[in-house]
Amino acid sequence: MAAVNKDIPHPAFEKIRSHQIRNLNITVEEYLHRGTGARHLHMAADNDENVFFVALRTFPMDSTGVAHILEHTALCGSERYPVRDPFFMMIRRSLNTFMNAFTSSDWTAYPFASMNRKDFDNLLSVYLDSVFFSKLDPLDFAQEGHRLEFEQPDDPTSDLVYRGIVYNEMKGAMSAPTARLWQSLSSHLFQTTTYHYNSGGGPGHIVGPRDEDL
Repeated sequence: MAAVNKDIPHPAFEKIRSHQIRNLNITVEEYLHRGTGARHLHMAADNDENVFFVALRTFPMDSTGVAHILEHTALCGSERYPVRDPFFMMIRRSLNTFMNAFTSSDWTAYPFASMNRKDFDNLLSVYLDSVFFSKLDPLDFAQEGHRLEFEQPDDPTSDLVYRGIVYNEMKGAMSAPTARLWQSLSSHLFQTTTYHYNSGGGPGHIVGPRDEDL
């Protein structure tokens, strides 16, 4: 992205510092949002890609996967865009070169990229509103997190089973022997820190939280 114009400072931000990384041919500019204390890092580079992401600190203190469920649910409609799944609607309609969201062991990020500036501005508006003004509808929680359904939808006498996007996603992820080994090692090596827990959510624990826990 192009460098920030130093002659026109934004009143909402205070510039902290600027640092050039010569090996990568980029200039990193750090700003502080006066109202919230949020940090903004701008990386100016001679590149056609316009890239942005919102990163939030999320420190799980259990393996219920609340941060992971919140990551999914936040993208299911917001105050300005109260439509069903604006994230997937933008994937189909925008000129993006990358769109996703991640939940890691101690942070959650919502990144996107586009080579078209108008498309970038549209995605920026959707992402920021989704992250900071999400609807967090209980029905979206049931879809993204977990819910009870009849095993046979047309047979109310069939067994009740848990379903949900994050629930099913983590069942698949934790079925890999390497994932189970890593989680077991982490739980023993980091017994007193957030890394003790499964940030994505353990299948046996995901069914614990309710929508108000978000």
